[in-house]
Amino acid sequence: MPSVVVFAKDEDGLSTRNLHEWSLGRKIVFFFVPGAFTQTCSEQHLPGFIEHSEAFMNKGADAIACLSVNDPQVMLAWGNQSGAAGKIVMLADPQAELATALGTNKDFGPPLGVRSKRCGFIANNGIVTYVHIEDPGKLSGSSAIEMLAALEA
Repeated sequence: MPSVVVFAKDEDGLSTRNLHEWSLGRKIVFFFVPGAFTQTCSEQHLPGFIEHSEAFMNKGADAIACLSVNDPQVMLAWGNQSGAAGKIVMLADPQAELATALGTNKDFGPPLGVRSKRCGFIANNGIVTYVHIEDPGKLSGSSAIEMLAALEA
């Protein structure tokens, strides 16, 4: 995992996480979405992880993290509205630093601008053991079901 700082916001305020340090000694399932509150992300991608969050923990995941090139307040609001609170760690990459470090950054043009391609990855003790970057308009290898299968492998 790259040593990139991302942001989380909760009722207690703003916090930061260095993803390399946070993933050491842990197994974390990450999925990157192009944008909070966008159609596919809100209707298909995030809901699968919410629905299967307990199964991920039962298969050895220490955390599930949703990442987006948005600000932390937006990620908090999306997590609260979607029912992800307490199940999914909602992380903001506001300057696309993580997306750039991972090579998933893409300029979607107006009105979205630079975001991350839809993808999923699993880090075990700071080492990425699974990665799937989606083709445009697709949701396959980064879906909750596929990521759960990859966690079991």
